[in-house]
Amino acid sequence: DCKVWEKSLEKADLNDLDSKPKKTCHIKPDLIDVDLVRGSTFSKAKPESPWTALTRKGLVRVLLFPFFFHWWIQVTSKSISSCILVLYFMQVAAVLLYSEIPGASASEVFGPMCLMLLLGTVHCQIVSTESSRWPSGSPAASSPTRRRRWVFSLLGIAHSFSCTNKLSPLDLCMNLHLIQLSWLQACHPSKDRVSAIIWEQGECKKADMSVLEISGIILTRVKLVEQGMGYLVLGGLMTATLALLPFAFRLAQRLDMSSLSSLSLKELVKMAVGPPNVLTCTFFFITTVQRVCLTGLFFFMMCVAERTYKQRLLFAKFFSHLTSARKAKKSEIPHFRLKKVQNIKMWLSLRSFLRRRGPQRSVDVIVSTIFLLALSISFIICAQLLHSHKTFLESMTNWELMVWCSSLILFLLRLATLGSETNCKYSNSSVLLTEQINLYLKMEKKPNKKEALSIVNNVLKLATKLMKELDTPFRLLGLTVNPLIYNITKVVILSAVSAVVSDLLGFNIRLWKIKP
Repeated sequence: DCKVWEKSLEKADLNDLDSKPKKTCHIKPDLIDVDLVRGSTFSKAKPESPWTALTRKGLVRVLLFPFFFHWWIQVTSKSISSCILVLYFMQVAAVLLYSEIPGASASEVFGPMCLMLLLGTVHCQIVSTESSRWPSGSPAASSPTRRRRWVFSLLGIAHSFSCTNKLSPLDLCMNLHLIQLSWLQACHPSKDRVSAIIWEQGECKKADMSVLEISGIILTRVKLVEQGMGYLVLGGLMTATLALLPFAFRLAQRLDMSSLSSLSLKELVKMAVGPPNVLTCTFFFITTVQRVCLTGLFFFMMCVAERTYKQRLLFAKFFSHLTSARKAKKSEIPHFRLKKVQNIKMWLSLRSFLRRRGPQRSVDVIVSTIFLLALSISFIICAQLLHSHKTFLESMTNWELMVWCSSLILFLLRLATLGSETNCKYSNSSVLLTEQINLYLKMEKKPNKKEALSIVNNVLKLATKLMKELDTPFRLLGLTVNPLIYNITKVVILSAVSAVVSDLLGFNIRLWKIKP
């Protein structure tokens, strides 16, 4: 349906820029882009390939681990890779011994195998980032250790902790990394400063501070906050439960409670393990070691994600205290009001900068893996209940799936809660509304500055609208952003749950429309 004027434009040479006179110019640093408010200015490492290609590479590199041993050394360390190689050969031995052990369950063999494939794929996703995005000459580009920490390599961090800073593995994993000054100065005019109030030994003082200096103080305050060990302990308990579950299940099946007092410890062990011989002991030793190591590593990975989300919440919490004198003094951070256009610009820059601090894509990969695993296990449990709900608890695999599903849901609820709270603190418009009220109070006290204060007030109104326009709700795996994925997941999950409840309880659940 092209018209004559469109065809003539296609034939015309409108891209002849070589003959145009040109002169050198510079981007003016006193203006802001929408990328600054959105946070895209402070770019992070991105994957080199699509996630499908990375998943395929991860599966191949785990299945053929000995052939990719040198690659694993590069992305982790020699000691860590050697430990994984031992687990790999132990897995091969367990598969060979499985047919010779009559009391063994399939989940004892294939469970660790699936975990190894999953962890290897996740690690491949994490380390496959573009190091070329670092600016030339930056110290971060020439430092393999910093680059490895930046992509948040879980297995490599375990090695790094043993030779740097004498920190615990979890604290070392969760230390947020300082972005090099030269890189930030290239992204943001860091010469801009704001007159902030600080407290030294109870005395109120003023100082001109930049975004880097204020963010550095907030980072220090975040590091000083003591992190709880509750979810790390929960991960340890879940690891021990899953490791001992096969023995407890066999013991429960063969144990007669009436004769429990007359049984010796040796007889109880025989019931839990089976006839004591070399093959049986070797098989159960291998599977137990594998389950403890791989399950423990998976739950440690979830604890790392939980710690990262908690530190993001702390960043948001301290940022929300900047414009409150009482909260800023209590938190020992600088305080400034949004009484100037320059201050608003600094506040927006600091907001975007803090939101991009620390590991982003690597933790998103971990959270996405947890979510997809929980979703898959939920589908399997629903299918098993629909197929044979009367014999559901007679299978050890179903018990394991229930333990996994319950633990994953607990972590997902925790992550969803932390993520929503963080998003609310960054998107809280009450700060800007309070500053608008303060401007009106200043107008009343200083009528001669009414025109200048009115300009600041209008900028605050625009900033409020811009934040509402750009901010998106917290999401897990993009479900709230992509309506198609959200609706498909909602319908499939609710349909499966409805079918299970209808089959077990005898009544139907009506699927109400839920807005994302």
